Amino acid sequence: MLVDIKTQVKMLVQQVVESYLKDEMNTKKDVPIAILLSYQSSNPATVLEAVTPLLDTYNVTFLLTKEWLSFQEQMKGLSYVLIENMSQHELTAMIHQSSVLVIPQASYRLLSKLALTMDDETAVWVAVQYQLQGKPIVIASNGVEPTVYQQIHAPHTVQERIQSYIRRIQADQVKWVPLSKLVKTVDEKYAAYLDKQPLILAKHVERAYQEGLKQIEVTEKSRVTPSAKDLAREFKIQIKPIDSSKGGTI
Repeated sequence: MLVDIKTQVKMLVQQVVESYLKDEMNTKKDVPIAILLSYQSSNPATVLEAVTPLLDTYNVTFLLTKEWLSFQEQMKGLSYVLIENMSQHELTAMIHQSSVLVIPQASYRLLSKLALTMDDETAVWVAVQYQLQGKPIVIASNGVEPTVYQQIHAPHTVQERIQSYIRRIQADQVKWVPLSKLVKTVDEKYAAYLDKQPLILAKHVERAYQEGLKQIEVTEKSRVTPSAKDLAREFKIQIKPIDSSKGGTI
């Protein structure tokens, strides 16, 4: 009889956990994220396999550059948009609605330009816009992080330059992780994004007034200083909370 009770309790606990996980997945399925495929890969199948689990959890938009068009066969019918064919207005609207940017295939070009905020190519411009909107970026380090043999043979100056760029983007809150940890890191960064508490200051309200805005959209957990509230009333600017889980920006 005791065994039966233990078995029943175990089954009930399992059902509760499964129900919780199912609810979590269903909730996230409405969360829009973008996966940027913009740099050539020696093994595109591995890259695509690594990001496939995200399709089960999030509402994913694949952003491709022409460099990835030759890998259409490996994409197995996944829908995508070609960013070179999108206007800046269309890209801005997509970024506005998105919550996380995932870059599963990086390059030294991306690393250096992102570290220096050089947005002279569309892929980097997209990443910089995510940064400016305070949204998480997760980049896979495979193929860019020096291997043990490169560490042995490459000049120290080259290695230090690469590491300095990596440190800089990490300081800018870009997550730099191995491809194998990509999905787990996206989940963690999205959760942290939801808990983010931006502080709205008077200078932000003043800037909004200068730009002719009638309202400022902020996440639900944002904190507004008393001076910002006073100035918003004076300038007749509405501070409007939005649901950060549906993308959006401040």
